[in-house]
Amino acid sequence: MSRRSRLLSRIVPVVLTLIAALLTPLNAARADVAPPWCGTPAPDAAANLPDGTRGGDPVGSFPHIPYYAIGCSLDGIAARSNGRMTVQVAGKSALGRDLYVVTINALDTVQQRRDFQAWQQIRKVALEDPAEGQALLARHGADVKIPLFIQAGIHGNEYEGVDASLQVIERLATTPYGADSDVDAILDHAVVVFNVIQNPDGRVAGTRTNGNGFDLNRDYLTQSQPETLASVGLMQEWLPPDVLDLHGYVTPTLVEATTKPHNPSIEYDLWLKWNQSRIDANEAALAAVGLGITRPINDWCADGDAPGPSGICADGSLPGPAVAEGWDDWGPFYTALYVQHVGLNGSTVEMCNQVTNACAVSGTTLPAEKRGRLGSRLAQYAVSWSTLRYDVANRHDLLFDQLEFYRRGVVNAPRPDCCPPPFDEANNWMHEYPTAYVIPMGEGQRSEPEANRLVDWLLANGVVVEEAKQEFAYDGRTYPKGSYIIPMTQARRGLVDTALGIGVDISDEINQLYAPPAAWSHGFLWGADVVLIPRGSAFAPQTNRVTRSSHLLGGVEPGPADHYALVIDSPTAVRTLNQLVADGVSARLAMSSFGSATGGTLPAGSVVFPADSATKVRLAAAGRANDVWFHRLTAASALPPLEAIDRVPRILVLTGSANQDVWSLRNLGFPTDFLSLTGLNSAPADPLPAYDVIWNTGAYPTAANATAQARLQTFFAAGGGYLGAGMNGAGFLAGGSLVGDLMATSRPGSGRSGIVYWNNEGGTASPIVGAFPARDTAIMDPPTWLTAVPPSWTVDGRLSGLPWSNILAAGLWKPDEQSASAPNSPVIVHGRNTAGTARMTVFAMNPLYRADPEREWAMVGTAAYWADQ
Repeated sequence: MSRRSRLLSRIVPVVLTLIAALLTPLNAARADVAPPWCGTPAPDAAANLPDGTRGGDPVGSFPHIPYYAIGCSLDGIAARSNGRMTVQVAGKSALGRDLYVVTINALDTVQQRRDFQAWQQIRKVALEDPAEGQALLARHGADVKIPLFIQAGIHGNEYEGVDASLQVIERLATTPYGADSDVDAILDHAVVVFNVIQNPDGRVAGTRTNGNGFDLNRDYLTQSQPETLASVGLMQEWLPPDVLDLHGYVTPTLVEATTKPHNPSIEYDLWLKWNQSRIDANEAALAAVGLGITRPINDWCADGDAPGPSGICADGSLPGPAVAEGWDDWGPFYTALYVQHVGLNGSTVEMCNQVTNACAVSGTTLPAEKRGRLGSRLAQYAVSWSTLRYDVANRHDLLFDQLEFYRRGVVNAPRPDCCPPPFDEANNWMHEYPTAYVIPMGEGQRSEPEANRLVDWLLANGVVVEEAKQEFAYDGRTYPKGSYIIPMTQARRGLVDTALGIGVDISDEINQLYAPPAAWSHGFLWGADVVLIPRGSAFAPQTNRVTRSSHLLGGVEPGPADHYALVIDSPTAVRTLNQLVADGVSARLAMSSFGSATGGTLPAGSVVFPADSATKVRLAAAGRANDVWFHRLTAASALPPLEAIDRVPRILVLTGSANQDVWSLRNLGFPTDFLSLTGLNSAPADPLPAYDVIWNTGAYPTAANATAQARLQTFFAAGGGYLGAGMNGAGFLAGGSLVGDLMATSRPGSGRSGIVYWNNEGGTASPIVGAFPARDTAIMDPPTWLTAVPPSWTVDGRLSGLPWSNILAAGLWKPDEQSASAPNSPVIVHGRNTAGTARMTVFAMNPLYRADPEREWAMVGTAAYWADQ
C-alpha cells in the first residue's frame, strides 16, 4: 500500500461518516445570550454598532454582547452548568481588563474521570518521553479526553466570534446529559478551553489593536503583550492538538488551510494530514447551513486569489497547492501558526459578513437571518461545533500524531518526505535541524542580561535549556562555563529553530506573503549573541538542565576609580541609565571613544558618572539589580569630551494613538507621550516645549496644518532633538526644509521584508552605534535605505555590499531594478538641521518595529540622549 493510500485509508471513512452527519443542520444553542445584558453598562463599541456597518444594509445585524456583560454572563452560565464549567481570569489586558477563560470538563461519571486521568498521565510524559505517551495512549485506546482550544476576539473589531463562543459554551454547559448526543460525546471525551475575549481593549474601543496599539495576532513569537502571554500560557498548559482562532472577515468564510511558503520548522506532513480532513468536516457543516467556504491552499492561484469563472489562473495554471500563495504559514507570529510549533493543528477562521448572497454555497440563496452579522456568527458557530465533533471522533489518532510530533523532536529525527498528491509539489520546505544552539556567556557575549532574557523566553515556552558545567571548545572557539546550550533533541525543536535561527532567503521561491515580516529571529534581532552548531557536529559538552536563568554578577569594577562608565550596549543598559538619571544621579554623555582603567576602549555614547562614595554605592546597587557593570576610570584614563545629562529625555511620538513605538520607548524607561499632527495643530497652547526629543515615522504636516508646521520649526530652532525612522522619518525633514540632500527609498510590496546585514561605519567613535559590532543585523519592513545624505552629516551604518547574500540574511527581497541603489547605501545617519540648532538621527529601518528588534533599542537610547543637547 502506498504512503498516500495508507493516509487516506485512515481518514476517509471517518470523514465520510462525519460529513453524512453534518449535512443535517446543527442543533441550535439552547438559549441565546442576548439582551438585556447583565452588568454595569459602560461605553462599548460592540454593543453600539449601527445597522449595516458592513454593506450599508441592516439585514443580518444584531447587538453584540458588550465587554461589560461577558463576565457576568459567563458566571450565569456556570451557575447553571452543574459543575461542568469553570470561569477564571487568566490575566489582564494592556489597559487592565479581565481576560476570561472558560473550561468545560465534565467529571460527573466514573468513565469521564478515568478518561481525564488518562490524558493527565499522557500529559505528564508528552514532552519528555512521548514514546511512553504513545504507549499509554495505546493502552487507554479511545478512553481518553482530548484538550481543545477556541479563542475569539483577538482583533477587537471582529465581533461575532465572541458571541458564537458564548453560544457554544452555553450549549455545552447547560444541555442536560442525554438530551443531545453531540454534547454527550464532547463532554465524555474532551476538555474544551475557551479564551473568550482575547482583546477586550479593542472590543470596547472598536479597534483591531489592543490598548498598547499592538496587533496581537503578530505578537505570538515576541510575546510582548499581556494578552499574548495569557494565551500562550493556556496553550503550554493544555497542549491542545487543535486550536481555532476566530476572526473576520472573508467572503465566503475562510478556514485556514495555508498556502506556501511553509515554515521550515513545523512538522508539515502531520499538520497537513489533520488540517485538510478537519476542514472537510468544517466545509460540510457550513454547507449544511447554506454557507460557503474558502480554502486557500485548495482554491487559490499564485496571485493570492481564486481563479475567474474559467477555473484557470491568470498565468494559465490550475489553482491548488502547487501554485497557491497569499495565505501562508511562514511566520510563527500568528496564533494558529504558533500552535503548529507547540501542538499540532490549528486554523484561523475568517468569518463571512455580507448583506448580499456572497456568503452562500454557490448556486443557493441565503435567507435574511443568515446574512450579515447573523451569518458571521452562524459561520463561527458551525466551524467551532464541527471541529469539536471531528476532533472528538478522531481523538485517539490525533493525540497519537501529536505525540509523534514530539517524539521526532526528542530524537532529533531526520525530516520526512512530504507530502501525498496533490501536496507533493514544491511543498517540502522542512529543512534539517542543527545539533544545538549555544548562547555564550562571558567573553564573546555582547550582553549577558539579554542572554538571560532570551533564556527566560525559551523556558516560558517549554524549551529545554542546559548550562555548561565547565569550559568547552568547539570549532576553534572556547566557551566559558555557564554558557547556555539548547539541544535539538527535544519536543520543542521546531520552536527553538524558528526563534533562534536567522531564517531563510525565500526570494527565489515565492512572489508574495500574506503579511510581513518574511524573517524573524530572537537570536539575531534581540540583544544576545547566539551560535548555531550544525547537524552532525561532534558536540558533547557536559551540561546540567536549568529551570531558570543564571543569577549574574554586576556592580562597579573593583579597584581605585576617579569615574565610572556605563556602556549603552543593550536595552538593560538603557533602562539602568534612565533609572539612575531619573533618581538624580549625576551623569555625562561621552562624545567620543575613550580608554578604561583596565585597558579596553569604551565607545562614544557611553555615560560617565562621578566616583564619590555616595554615587559609587548607588551605581553598585544598580549594577547588582540589573546585572550590568560600571567600568572604572582613573586619572590615567583620559576622559573624552562630555556633555551633562540633566534629565531623562522626554519624548513625543508624532502619532494619533498608542502604538508599538510608544510602548517600546516607555518600556525602555523614557517619559513618552503621543500626539497627532492634527492635535499639534489644534492645541490651544504649543505642547512641544514640554519635550526634548521627537520620535517620528510619519510625513511632515501639510500646509493645511500651518500651526503645526510653525510649532515644529520653533521646536527645532530652539534645539529640540529628532529621531526618525523609515521613508517618512527621512522625508519629514526634507518636507519641512529642515535639512537638504536627505532622501530615502524602499522596496515595498507583497511582503518584501527581511533581516539585513549592516556595517558599523561609525565604529566606536559614533555616539549612536558606538557599542555595536563591526557588522550586525536588523529587520526591515519594507527594505529601506538612504540615497542622499547631507555632506555635514555622519554615516553610522551602511548596508553591506554585493553579493546580495551579504545584504539579505533571510526574507523576501530580490535584487531587482528597484533595489539597484541599495548595496553599500547608508541606513543610519546623524547630524544637525540646516540652521545648526537641532541634533537629528535617521534610521532607514524602524528600531522599534513591533517590539521585535531589541538589539536595536540601544541605538535608540544613545540617539535620544545625544539629541537632547
